[in-house]
Amino acid sequence: MSQQVSGSIEYAELNFPVIEIVQYATSSRRVVLCSLFVVASNRDNKNFLIIVYNRIPRNHLVTSKPLPGPQGLPLIGHVTPFIRHGILGAFDLLSKRYGPMYQVPLPFGNTAIVLAHPDGVERVLRSNRENYHKGSVYDGARLLLGEGLVTAEGRAWERQRALAQPAFNSTQLDIYLRTMTECTEDLLCEWRSLPAGKRIDLTEAATRLTLAIAGRTLFGLDLSGHSNRAGKAFRDGLRGIGSRGPGGLAVPLWLPTPVNVRFRRALVTLDQLVYDIIRRFRTCDASNAAGTLLDMLMAARDPETGRGLTDRQLRDEIVTLYLAGHETTANMLVWTFYLLSRSLDVHDRLEQELDTLPEGPPSLATLKGLEYAQMVLSEALRLYPPAWTIARNVIHDDEVCGYKIPGGSFVLLSPYITQRLEEFWPDPGRFDPQRFSAENIRGRHRFAWFPFSAGPRVCIGKQFSMLEGQLILAQVMREFRVSVDSGTLGFKAEGTLHPDRPVYIRLVKR
Repeated sequence: MSQQVSGSIEYAELNFPVIEIVQYATSSRRVVLCSLFVVASNRDNKNFLIIVYNRIPRNHLVTSKPLPGPQGLPLIGHVTPFIRHGILGAFDLLSKRYGPMYQVPLPFGNTAIVLAHPDGVERVLRSNRENYHKGSVYDGARLLLGEGLVTAEGRAWERQRALAQPAFNSTQLDIYLRTMTECTEDLLCEWRSLPAGKRIDLTEAATRLTLAIAGRTLFGLDLSGHSNRAGKAFRDGLRGIGSRGPGGLAVPLWLPTPVNVRFRRALVTLDQLVYDIIRRFRTCDASNAAGTLLDMLMAARDPETGRGLTDRQLRDEIVTLYLAGHETTANMLVWTFYLLSRSLDVHDRLEQELDTLPEGPPSLATLKGLEYAQMVLSEALRLYPPAWTIARNVIHDDEVCGYKIPGGSFVLLSPYITQRLEEFWPDPGRFDPQRFSAENIRGRHRFAWFPFSAGPRVCIGKQFSMLEGQLILAQVMREFRVSVDSGTLGFKAEGTLHPDRPVYIRLVKR
């Protein structure tokens, strides 16, 4: 049988009539003839040939090589390194063994694909993002965050992003700076009253401060009285998400493990706090609420139905932004002070830059001029990115750097692993803010650093968090010399990447 594909289809050497079901013309470069199915049947002593063609876009037709990776055992996959080293420790170990792109068999037939090379990161987060969704891999996060800005997809996400974006423009950020300054000054007043040399729990102080800032800037409410409850609930919630793991590593929530019990309690606490925020806002208990994020969410109306957001929808957005509005910055500050205490030359250079600031609260323009402070925070985020992993479900087969990415699997991106690849970061374990000078940034892959994610779904609060970090560093370091009194720190990779124990500091008045 011979076949000619053009405007029509011809067949020769057939001993029975042909019924042509589909005609196919190769008129599009984006579509290829992928498969041909022939079924012969007999009806009234006549033979029929049924021809079915499968049209698939070229970028879904993959003939690339399989990814390297370890072999797994039936049912349980390759779980030994995860048991011994934890999730991030295992992925980091496997990256050193197999390179920045590999696959890992997980329990019950699941496969995790790690794409740590910046080309893979770019493919997933930007150039072919429609093929990589926040599907079932975010089910654990949805238990805590619901369908908020982080977990939503498609048109729902676009609408939520459009609603929230005005709350993070330059005008609003300038207004927020005043609140950030006031909250930081409250903390400094507390520290001034302490005996000289007293040990301070920096983790607790940074969390309390950033929670207070998030409450006042995003919701117009003083939530400082709830900071301990909220902080513990968020920590337990994030620990519950992180302990579940991806795919077949997920621990069912109904199992009464200590982590699951704390997680369920955290959900109850957060729901109580957040619904109280909504109630207080609706009863005009919020001060300076006009223009806040919650004000914009409350005023939003569906263009088709005219309805506002339900309390559940508001709850999901508040929990998401309350968490994102404090957790990343608190962890960033703790890691930054730790790294500065171990790099006195960097500390002294940063101190010199901060000493050039004029008296009084810094403005948005002033903070943007603190180039070295930005470099210090960026380097701290390179070494210890709070959001240490990003997951996506793969919709269709794809090809990344010559490797096959099967549809139906899920991919993991890890800022922690990518931002320590020696190909892009020589001597990657060294704390060196100079990596982020304008000259060094120019020659680096754009997706080699992505602690706030990247592409269209880059964190909406990225600038908010960086400015907040710069302002707090400036206010604290202009008044005190901070030394960390906790020895060499390890980390725990749970919902976020945080130190493995409380971090204590001592202050010396400058």
